[in-house]
Amino acid sequence: MRAALLEEYGRIPEIGQQQLPEAGPGQVEVEVEVAGLNPVDIAIASGKFDAGAPDLPYTPGLEGIGKTPDGRRVWFDVPVLPVGSFSERCLIDPARAIELSDGVEPADAIAFGVAGMAAWLALEWRGELKPGETVLVLGAGGSVGQIAVQAAKLLGAGRVVAATRSDRGRRRALELGADAAVDTGAESTAELAGRLREACEGGADLVIDGLWGQPAEAALAAIAFGGRLVQVGNSAGKQAELTAGPLRGGLVSILGHRNVYAPIEVQTEAFSLMCAHAAEGRLDVEVQVLPLDRIGEAWQLQQRSPGRKLALAP
Repeated sequence: MRAALLEEYGRIPEIGQQQLPEAGPGQVEVEVEVAGLNPVDIAIASGKFDAGAPDLPYTPGLEGIGKTPDGRRVWFDVPVLPVGSFSERCLIDPARAIELSDGVEPADAIAFGVAGMAAWLALEWRGELKPGETVLVLGAGGSVGQIAVQAAKLLGAGRVVAATRSDRGRRRALELGADAAVDTGAESTAELAGRLREACEGGADLVIDGLWGQPAEAALAAIAFGGRLVQVGNSAGKQAELTAGPLRGGLVSILGHRNVYAPIEVQTEAFSLMCAHAAEGRLDVEVQVLPLDRIGEAWQLQQRSPGRKLALAP
């Protein structure tokens, strides 16, 4: 079958022929309709991902939407390697699959998988957002950030502040309901912390951090007493310089998050709620679906932080 193949770490996958292994116990074959492309796919393909690197060659792709042999349309993640979702078919664990509701198009629903749950679960399950709290979204220009801005409002936040370097991202965040938007480009951490504190009207109760690096340092310097920062990505840097005293003195919590650690019932509820909100016009995400043959173009777009969800259609 046709699939994207990675022959060498750090390279762009190329279309080739891949053999799908026979399904083993607890596995089922799924026909892929649309596969989500995420920053984590590129990180894994670099061979330097913190959770390890797959053996070469392999087909990337951590998530997709497809049809099972019994005709159900499901969202799935963590397909069985060496064949990821950037292929015509792959093997999945049916116990982890989430069935799509009627009336939800795969090209729309794919945004609520890896990206959507990184936002929703970070707010609700990991960050334990309380009604009326102030939420700061670092990296609000990307698909996770855009969903987080809207999800925070849907989950009862009192004030939502979007932070991103992108002019387009800040305008988009305001259109999606953010109360304020901050440019994360600053000469010093103190300068950015001042901007964030002012925009949050005294400090954020909950920070959704897709950036790390200097923006996270600034957010922690501007966080409210008892505030929580949920770490979901590090597009601004893998390291941040933190001062111990203010963390203790401010009773600050830093919480790591990966979707896979949430119970499947929690993931299912979040995914279904996001699809329902989207169907009712309360949740809006831009998705660009490219043919699988254009994997190279999609890969390069993702590396440039496109400001929309990218997906591939076999």
